[in-house]
Amino acid sequence: MSVLKDVLSDEHERLKSLVQWYKQEIASLPKGSMSIKKRKDRKYLYINYREKNKVKSDYVGLVSSEKAAELANKILQRKKYEEDLKVIKKDLKELERALYGKKI
Repeated sequence: MSVLKDVLSDEHERLKSLVQWYKQEIASLPKGSMSIKKRKDRKYLYINYREKNKVKSDYVGLVSSEKAAELANKILQRKKYEEDLKVIKKDLKELERALYGKKI
């Protein structure tokens, strides 16, 4: 039983460190979502985010620009990290139940 508890404790520590790593990575990436607005024959990329109670939109550039592609990749990466973080937190919660009983 002790070996099993040691393995579970190691996994618990690993998941806690992963949660911290994902939070740091998410904080370093741009927040918000992308929106494309069409003006005449051109498409422009804007990033939308909340600041206090207001929704802000910042102009990024043409959709075909390199800056827009880079920002789109960063936002998609942040969304992927957020999904991964949800799964890790769920696993951590289950592991805590296994280790400590009903304590959450």
